[in-house]
Amino acid sequence: MLLRLTGERARFEMGQSVSAATSQRMKVSREGLLLIKSFEGFRPRTVRRRDGVPVIGYGHTQSARPGAAISEAEAELLLQYDLLPIVEAINSRVSIPLNQHQFDALASFILSIGLKRFEGSDVLERLNAGATAKAAEALSGWPDRTPPPVDALYRRRSAERALFDTPADRPAPLDQLLTAPVQGPGARSDAPADDSAPATIQVLRHERRPAPTAHAGDTGAVIFIGGIGLLAFMAGIAAFRRTLTASQSADGAMLIGGVLVLLGLTFIGVAGWNLLRNRNNKSAV
Repeated sequence: MLLRLTGERARFEMGQSVSAATSQRMKVSREGLLLIKSFEGFRPRTVRRRDGVPVIGYGHTQSARPGAAISEAEAELLLQYDLLPIVEAINSRVSIPLNQHQFDALASFILSIGLKRFEGSDVLERLNAGATAKAAEALSGWPDRTPPPVDALYRRRSAERALFDTPADRPAPLDQLLTAPVQGPGARSDAPADDSAPATIQVLRHERRPAPTAHAGDTGAVIFIGGIGLLAFMAGIAAFRRTLTASQSADGAMLIGGVLVLLGLTFIGVAGWNLLRNRNNKSAV
């Protein structure tokens, strides 16, 4: 499968060499590939998408077959192959100069929604009209070909838009893109002021969530443990008393009493420490 696709890729690149010699052609950067791979996800074996289409590697469908397996290196080669017509379309259909961030964002966007949909989209129309800000705004409203889960709604579009809007002379770290404010269609493309909080509509997967607070069930479990410890302690003391009043030696009873006392003190200590920790957590919240 890879040999056939690699051969097709070589023929495609040879066919483009003449036109590439006359004009500077852009391609997806390493940073752009990382963004695409983070959203596509790696599938070592063929699975079926939500729409029933078999897929393998980083979203590759053309040669995905049931039972096929693939390495990450092979999956990246297939991703590069899938990007060839997308790179060609951006270089040939977009009439205005693009910086590398904008090119990478468009490549991720087109791979997500499909090349035919991009060619008839308002994103391409606004780009060719020189309205890059309006093109970025339009980009935010395009859904994937395969609807993502509800919690991922507009997440990829927001990362692509953040990359598109990043000035050419500034880096665009992947973690910064993945935690960009989630924006739906119609949101303004200009960046918020430094003293204003970004308007997010959901918690992103890379955001730090607050530490869980203690629940009533946790407190009940702690009290139960403390009660068991108290009973064990009292049983151990009772065993000691019986050995003291017994007329004969009762080494076994004394050993059992000592073990019960130690267990009881341990349980009581654990329960007390957890109650104190839960109280501190509540006061911190």
